[in-house]
Amino acid sequence: MEATAPSSTIDSDRRVASRTSVRRAADAVLVLLFLAGLWIPLLGVHLGRHGWDISTARAENRRMAAMPLALRLKEAHVTLPKAKLKAFAKLPGDFKYYLSDHFGFRSLLIRAHGLLMVKGLGVTSNPAVILGKQGWLYLGNDGSTEDWRNLEPFTSQELEQFRQMLESRNAFCVRIGIPYLFVVAPSKYDIYPEYMPDNLTRVRSECRLDQLLAYLREKHSPVQVLDLRGPLMEAKKQGVRLFQKTDTHWNERGAWVAYQAIMDAVRQKLPQVEVLPLSDFDLVTRQVPGMDLAGLLGLNDVLHEESLDLVPRIPLRLPYVEQNVVEPINVPPRSAGQASIVMFRDSFMTAVLPYVAESFGRGVYFWEDGFDQNVVQTERPSIVIQEIAQRKLMHDVPFLEKTQAVKRVNGSWQLVNPP
Repeated sequence: MEATAPSSTIDSDRRVASRTSVRRAADAVLVLLFLAGLWIPLLGVHLGRHGWDISTARAENRRMAAMPLALRLKEAHVTLPKAKLKAFAKLPGDFKYYLSDHFGFRSLLIRAHGLLMVKGLGVTSNPAVILGKQGWLYLGNDGSTEDWRNLEPFTSQELEQFRQMLESRNAFCVRIGIPYLFVVAPSKYDIYPEYMPDNLTRVRSECRLDQLLAYLREKHSPVQVLDLRGPLMEAKKQGVRLFQKTDTHWNERGAWVAYQAIMDAVRQKLPQVEVLPLSDFDLVTRQVPGMDLAGLLGLNDVLHEESLDLVPRIPLRLPYVEQNVVEPINVPPRSAGQASIVMFRDSFMTAVLPYVAESFGRGVYFWEDGFDQNVVQTERPSIVIQEIAQRKLMHDVPFLEKTQAVKRVNGSWQLVNPP
C-alpha cells in the first residue's frame, strides 16, 4: 500500500509556494519601480526638451542650469581641441547640475510637494520662502531672515569698511564732476511687518541700515543716501498696497513711489530733469498667477495675485524690463541736451526703469552691486545712481564690489561672457 503525505503537509507546502510566488512578484515589481525611477526622469528630460511636460514649469527666481557644453559643441561652435577637452572635463559636474534642474516631471513633483506642505500641513515647502499671514509670502534666504530679525548687527570694522566703499565711489564721481546717489530699496517685511509670522521675532529694534545711516552721519560722510523706507511708509498710509503678496518685490504702485523719491533726489542735483506725472498712466487691477515666491513653492498656479499695475497712456522707450535679465540695458539719447545716467542696480529697479528711462536721455543700466569705474569714466553721465536691496547689507564689502566684465561695442555695453 502506497504511503500518502498528510493533508496538513500538503497545505503547508502550498502556502510556502504561494508566499514564494508573492515574494517574487513583489521583488519583480520593486525592481521595475526602481528602474522606472531611474529611467523615467531621464526620459522626461528628453521629452521636456521637445516642449512636453505633464506640468507647467515653475518660476524659481534664478537661471536654470544650461545643458553641458560638451553635449552641444556644434551648436556652441566649439572647434578648438583644447576647448573641447575642457568641456568634457567639466561634463560630470555640469551634467549633475543640469539634471538636478531639468529631470523629468520635476515641476510636477515640486508642485505636489508644495501642495502637501503648504496647503496640507500649513508649513513652507522651501526654506527660501516664509509663509506670512493672510496669504503674504516673504523671502527667507540671501540674509533676509537675519536682516528681519536683526540678528547680526554691524561690527565697528564692518561699518568702517562700508563707509570707505561708499566714499570711494562717491569720490571717484566727484573727481570727474558727476554726482553720486546711493539708493537702498527696503525689504517687504520692513514695509509690511504686520504680516510676518509671530514666531519670527526681532531681537533688537535697530537694523543694519539704521546703523549704517547713523555711522555715516556721525562721520559727516559726503555720500548722499536715499533710504526708500520713509517714502514707502508714507505712501502706505493712503491704503494702497505697494508690494506684491506672492513676490519679493514692490508692485508697480510701489515702484512709482520709489521713482518719485529717486527723482526728487536727482532734481536736487539736476533741476532740469523732468518727472513723469501719474496722469500719464491708468491705474489697473489684474488677477495674475502667483509670482516668484509662489513659484519657489511650485504653486504659482494655485496661489494667485491681485496685481496693481500702471498702464501707460504714453509710449515708453523702455516699456517692459524682464526680471532677472543680467545683460546691460542701453537706452539711446532722445534729443540733444538731455541729462544722461549710469545706474548699477538689482532686481528692485526692474519695475522702476521704464519710468526712469523717460526722465533721462542716454541711459545705461547694469545689473550688479559693484561699481565699474571704467563704465563711468567712459560714459561721463550726468549722474550715477547705485541701488541695492536692503538685505544686501548682510553681505560683506567684497561681495558688493563684484562687477561684470563688459565691453562697449558701437556705443552699447555688452557682457564679455554672456550667460
